[in-house]
Amino acid sequence: MAATPLLEESAGGHAARIVSELSGSTDSDAGKKLEESLYSRDIPRKLAIYGAAAGFELRDELDYLSNRTIEPNVFFNARFLAPAMPRLEDREVRFMVMRDENEIRSRLRFVMPYTIERPGLPLSMPVIRAWSTPFGPQGTPLIDHDNPQGVVEDLFDILARKHLRMPEVLVLPEMRANGEAAKVIKSVAASRRLPVRAIERKERPFLQSDADADTYIQEAIGAHHRHEYRRLWRRLAEKGELAHRIARTPEEVRRSLEHFLVLEASGWKGARGTAMAVDRFRAAFAREAVNNLAERDCVRIHTLELDGRVIAIMIVFVVGAEAWTWKTAYDESLHAFSPGVLLMIGVVRSHLSDPAIRRTDSCAVPDHPVMTRLFRERETIETLVVGLQPGTDRQVRQASSQIHLYQRTRNLARIMRNRIRNFTERS
Repeated sequence: MAATPLLEESAGGHAARIVSELSGSTDSDAGKKLEESLYSRDIPRKLAIYGAAAGFELRDELDYLSNRTIEPNVFFNARFLAPAMPRLEDREVRFMVMRDENEIRSRLRFVMPYTIERPGLPLSMPVIRAWSTPFGPQGTPLIDHDNPQGVVEDLFDILARKHLRMPEVLVLPEMRANGEAAKVIKSVAASRRLPVRAIERKERPFLQSDADADTYIQEAIGAHHRHEYRRLWRRLAEKGELAHRIARTPEEVRRSLEHFLVLEASGWKGARGTAMAVDRFRAAFAREAVNNLAERDCVRIHTLELDGRVIAIMIVFVVGAEAWTWKTAYDESLHAFSPGVLLMIGVVRSHLSDPAIRRTDSCAVPDHPVMTRLFRERETIETLVVGLQPGTDRQVRQASSQIHLYQRTRNLARIMRNRIRNFTERS
């Protein structure tokens, strides 16, 4: 059964923008422009909004768009989103999609899961916020590569319509500042005289190089540390057969994922109650999302094994030429041998040797102790705050301030929690 939208709205395309400019044109000029625009699109375009559960029914459509987008985002892939949205969020998450559709054909052109939020205080201004979580640290909407400018123009036109009563500000978190999606959104906003602010800017480690693996690793960590990690590998190998393996088939991925869940739960995350296996909803999400993606050859699980026992593990997602290092865990009883770093060096070597992988997103915080050393390249990640009407500069500034205050408060709370936990563990 097809998913039923909660709301549908037809796009006016260029015609909608002409109507807003009629006051500056003669009747004949305006009529001619309007007539031309009405015949410029063969298939009508609509925006539709669905509840989170529709992700399962829309999966085939979303799969198709994921392969046509101007900038990939594995976390908005239907096989990740459908199990994630109902299990990772207490807030109401919905799908915003645009499609070109008539009686003969239908094609998805835009997808963005989103929430309506009031960042900061309960009485603060509401915003439309693209969905981004610690389990999916990228808020880039999926935009079809066929005329992406026109798709975003129609999106902004619809969201600004008064009768829809949508918030006046759109927030796009965790965007790659120099990515194709951000460029298109900024360009359309400028052409429509919409205010835009880039906030929460940070530098994220990426891996993208034409250098051979040995040269890259030596330049990344230095000759001294390279020799030290080789020594640790030899010492660990004295305890048994040491091997770096990569799971790729659906069955291999399924087995390796279970090793990850057990290994993560055995360490500090398990002790603090934040391991995925501790929470049945997160565990169910992880199993379904990873196994679904593996069916489309979008998962590589790297393991470091000692006599067949997994001592370090890294889950990597791959879409097209892009990769994301998603989750990692290691046997903390072998901490002195740095098994996690040894595995990560193997991952770097594997990705640089794979001609199909052009770039790898670390998904890591800027000061991550391992990724900042092994991934030498940096990309600016930012949150875009867009006013959906000209003259909404004040609303954009207010929303930006609310988001900054909210993030700062959350960061301070996290620091305090970590200090309390560390003090408790030492006592």
